[in-house]
Amino acid sequence: MDVESFREYCLAKPGITEETPFGEDVLVFKVAGKIFALAPLDEVPATANLKYDPDFALELRDRFEQVQQVIT
Repeated sequence: MDVESFREYCLAKPGITEETPFGEDVLVFKVAGKIFALAPLDEVPATANLKYDPDFALELRDRFEQVQQVIT
């Protein structure tokens, strides 16, 4: 999925807002004022950082090789 498709998907959900508080090169999506996704505009291939339940994250990483834990 490219960044524009990801953006359209997020914004189609009810109550979602889009901001750029970390600079113009990172889209930040919020629901009820809380960040749930970040999408850097300059990464190829496109990536997104998502907030979700830690146990569910383990399941997703087991099922999909594209879902990775990134520790910085």
